[in-house]
Amino acid sequence: MLQKSFFISVFFILSLNTLYAQDYNFRGVVLDESSEQPLEGVQIQVKEKVVLTDKSGRFSFTYNEEVVSIHVHFLGFQDLVINLKEGRNKKVFLTEIWEELDEVEIHEHGHDELSLSGLNISSINAYTLEAEKGTTIAETLAKTPGVSYISTGVGISKPTVRGMAGSRVIVSVDGIKLEDQQWGMDHGLSVGQSNVDEVEIAKGAATLKYGSDGLGGVIKMKSPEPLGVDGVEGKVGVNYKNNNQYISGDFKVNGQKDNFFFQFSGGYEDFGNYRVPSDNFAYLGYVFPLNDGILVNTGGTIGSFKTAFGWEGTRWVHSISYSMFDEVVGLFPGATGIPTSGWLDSFNDKRRPEVPKQDILHQMLTYNSHVDIWGGNIWFDIGYQNNNRKELSDPVRHGRPFGEDGFVANGLVLNTITSNIHFDKESDWINWETGISYEFQKNERSGFDFLIPNYQQNSIGAYGMFGIPLSEKSSIIGGVRYDHIFFTSEAYTDPFFQDPPNSGNPWQRVDDINNDYGAFSASLGYQWKMFKVIDANTNIAKTFRAPKANELASNGVHHGTFRHEEGNPDLSPEQGYQWDVNLGYGSKKVSVSLNPYFNYYTNYIYLTASGQPSPLPDAGQIYKYIEAEGFFWGYEFSFNWNITRGLKFNNSIEYVYSENTERGRSFSFIPPLATHNELTYTHTVISKFFTKPFISANVELVQAQNRVDINELPTDGYYVMGLKLGTGFSLNKFYGNLIFRVDNLTNNEYMRHLSRYRILNLAEPGRNFSVSISSWF
Repeated sequence: MLQKSFFISVFFILSLNTLYAQDYNFRGVVLDESSEQPLEGVQIQVKEKVVLTDKSGRFSFTYNEEVVSIHVHFLGFQDLVINLKEGRNKKVFLTEIWEELDEVEIHEHGHDELSLSGLNISSINAYTLEAEKGTTIAETLAKTPGVSYISTGVGISKPTVRGMAGSRVIVSVDGIKLEDQQWGMDHGLSVGQSNVDEVEIAKGAATLKYGSDGLGGVIKMKSPEPLGVDGVEGKVGVNYKNNNQYISGDFKVNGQKDNFFFQFSGGYEDFGNYRVPSDNFAYLGYVFPLNDGILVNTGGTIGSFKTAFGWEGTRWVHSISYSMFDEVVGLFPGATGIPTSGWLDSFNDKRRPEVPKQDILHQMLTYNSHVDIWGGNIWFDIGYQNNNRKELSDPVRHGRPFGEDGFVANGLVLNTITSNIHFDKESDWINWETGISYEFQKNERSGFDFLIPNYQQNSIGAYGMFGIPLSEKSSIIGGVRYDHIFFTSEAYTDPFFQDPPNSGNPWQRVDDINNDYGAFSASLGYQWKMFKVIDANTNIAKTFRAPKANELASNGVHHGTFRHEEGNPDLSPEQGYQWDVNLGYGSKKVSVSLNPYFNYYTNYIYLTASGQPSPLPDAGQIYKYIEAEGFFWGYEFSFNWNITRGLKFNNSIEYVYSENTERGRSFSFIPPLATHNELTYTHTVISKFFTKPFISANVELVQAQNRVDINELPTDGYYVMGLKLGTGFSLNKFYGNLIFRVDNLTNNEYMRHLSRYRILNLAEPGRNFSVSISSWF
């Protein structure tokens, strides 16, 4: 029925007659602000069309009165929006950037301009994604203030935003919410870095448009825009890191012929066991040696591919895309069971992981459409996802015989269908947007162990938002949303373990569950200009989040987190109230931003140690999901100073404080106070080959985290230094970047509080030299 209604709507939209207004001409030239040299290949976006500057930096295009501004984009430079004036020639100066810029908003045809208004937004462009590339995209994004990551070794990580992760942070890929069993703290993002062109991070409650899971924020992964002109452009890159003998290659191709456009991208990463600056680690009173500081069985491979095809008309764009993400990553043996010296010594292969390990295949098919109609825009985002997750381990080590499931401890296959439709319209006195969303999920389990049962979930939501300009310097933004979630899961009886032990009675791990949840969310924000120089906005929101399958129906050992987790089907939906303030000042010399926030929850759902012993082998005590009143508060601060023409200093500080008011303790996995400082010198070189060589030094200062939950270990403070140097280059029609990096320059031994290996007292990777080269054509 949904598909039928969709195609009827599309047919109706495409059959409407459109009227075209008088055309005007606009000419300009784009120059580098520091050198005043022309820039070739700059993208000038005029609604859905894109024109490129020539060798002299010049461009021209025609437009009608419906076009009020253009978007100027060039790799390595700050994006610019220009208001149009009829018949004027214009010089456009672009400012070079070498790091991500806070408060720079990049919107996809205005797709989210209203829905994310009032939030703290950071955008990371393609250059920064390349220059700061980690093994995983979550690690790459962690340089953004307020964003960190929970890691399991070097190949598995997931982002945290303001101390929240998993099902409290939405990751959106081309308008579709990523569904890859994100509730697991040892479950990484199923997104290939090579398939992402830009990332936009909205920190704070973003539940109105994206649904009830966006309590911490939204991370939007964006693909490249169509070229807008006939031609083909692309990129190839390689990267090497010496610590774990990491090597990767990636490519992107973006082409267009008349109205038809196509895109291809992909990448492959291969890495071995990583090295830490220590020759042993201590766990449960025992000291275990690490030969040459190597953590065995921590290598793996990550492969990804994406293709998209579409048609770009005057008033509409349609595209279909397919993506695949394939990851096999080993787990250090002590992370899934009590380690022994003999077990650690049994791993011989330095690159190919043995059990225990994770094997993930995620596939995604999406259809995106945008149509100009009725003086506004209607958007369709429809997607299908298949996430096939296997957690492999030795059943004998977990008290079971080797059977037909082999080494598959937990097999989870999640199928998701998503449909989002919304309409937005702008006028002189009000901007508004309304939409509906639907998601169907079906999860099927397998394996010799049990964690969560088979389940189905149906989620439907509807929202409306508005923005009203009060003056040229102020406006209000608000909206309301309603969500209803239906959750059903099957009972599971364990055929091997008995309850109570040796009673002859099979152990029924979970009963049938049939729950539904519904609630309203709302937000109200105000934007204004303070003292003519400070951009300010504030936002208050009432939030709602339904409990997830793991919080309701889990009852077993989660091998990736090495603990017995037990859900509670009687949990209530989380209810919260959030307040954000964003203040920003910017000039050519200095930019400063301060973003305090406060979040209060009447019943925050979390996992805590119960003190009750688990009947399962090597499981310790049972950790149970419960709810409690609590709050979070914190801030992000950034300071950027252009000291001289080529010398820049960047500083950022992030802090999160949480409290479970019923226990007087912190909630678990809260990142500590961290400060990042970087000094960069860039030399302007006008030559036929090298362009703007640079060198930068950075230091990250992280305070101790002593405010922890019950049975959570405190973590000492530390510092990490780094060095980076590189240059741009150009040769005929090819241009690119060569970057050399040294991470953990002093080979400092330290532990991250958000590492899953923190419980084993394992240090983070030691000194790491890396080199990357990327070329665009």
